[in-house]
Amino acid sequence: MPASLHHPSHQISACGHSIWRLGCKGLAILFVGLGLTACSPSPWDQAQTRYTEGLARTLDVPLPSGNSSAIKAPVPPQSVSEPAAGRTSPQPDQQETRAAATNNPASLNLLDYLRTTPCALHSLISEHNSSLGKLSSATTRLVYDVNFINASDRCVTRLSASHPELAGQLQREADRKRAQLPDQLRAALLYGPEFTQFWRAQSSLGQYPETLQSDLEPALKALLYDATAISTLAFTGTASDLDLALAALRSAEGGLLLKGWLDVAHQMQAANAVIDTFLAKRPLCYNNQSNPRALRLKALVENVYVGQLQPMTAALNRRTHALLPLIEALERAVGARQDPRYAAFTSVRTDVIGTARARLVSHTERLQDLLAQCQLAPGQG
Repeated sequence: MPASLHHPSHQISACGHSIWRLGCKGLAILFVGLGLTACSPSPWDQAQTRYTEGLARTLDVPLPSGNSSAIKAPVPPQSVSEPAAGRTSPQPDQQETRAAATNNPASLNLLDYLRTTPCALHSLISEHNSSLGKLSSATTRLVYDVNFINASDRCVTRLSASHPELAGQLQREADRKRAQLPDQLRAALLYGPEFTQFWRAQSSLGQYPETLQSDLEPALKALLYDATAISTLAFTGTASDLDLALAALRSAEGGLLLKGWLDVAHQMQAANAVIDTFLAKRPLCYNNQSNPRALRLKALVENVYVGQLQPMTAALNRRTHALLPLIEALERAVGARQDPRYAAFTSVRTDVIGTARARLVSHTERLQDLLAQCQLAPGQG
């Protein structure tokens, strides 16, 4: 048998292979993320349809109808969760007060503000209270809060003898920002427009996973490094550094990744049902003797399942091995699972990928058993 059935367990563990990247043509992935794909089915869709329909036709078994209980794509939350149990949810007027306090830290009056002149905190507050500061992004506010906390320690020490009330006021503001920093970090990274776009559901894979975005892994590593530094107040970069790394997430590759595994799960479920329905009525071969149906099945498996689908699935799996550990490490670094909604998203995401892999393994095993009836399995004949 010229081609062999590769057990998906080997694909799942194989993550050391490099994948062809298209250089400037990699921008095509951005068009996929924006929904500007062509109307024609992707190579992935064509191969899956050709295989499942060919399998049903060869075994003379109808494809199962759509399953309302089929697994669905997980959808991540797009905003910070409600305060945890035990916290008092701020009322609208309190929220306005907090917003004002952020734009004018600790509500310093002019005299108190001037008294901070010897401190580095003075120029920091000046910059933040500018017109640009008041319209700042989530990442700008996050970096400001880190810098405020770090600068306030030195400023409080310096002012504690001459202006103890002002020093206490600054200390309370720093403590407030320190307590809110984990939520600020999640708001800026997980719930911003970039991560929302990253997980955006996709209707087609286009040329994915053959065509990849080459700057995504470095961007995720940079975000992981920055998130860890922010959590420990060791961040020395700028909001622009964060924004640059976050911009790479707008490719929507997370949505493409999940779309690929959802397709595998659904198609393998249908293909397994076809084989199970056929075997419930009769074997493929009697007395280990091949027949025309068995030979057609063997050709379909070699040409489409082994020749087309397995390489595509292997590429999807390698990409998952490359990206998912970085994504999960970033989620741990920002305490994503502290938000029950985000924890539910990651749980469903894991289930989708795990279910797809399990169905892929079980389908290969079914094919091996089926062809073995006719002495056509790899290694036989």
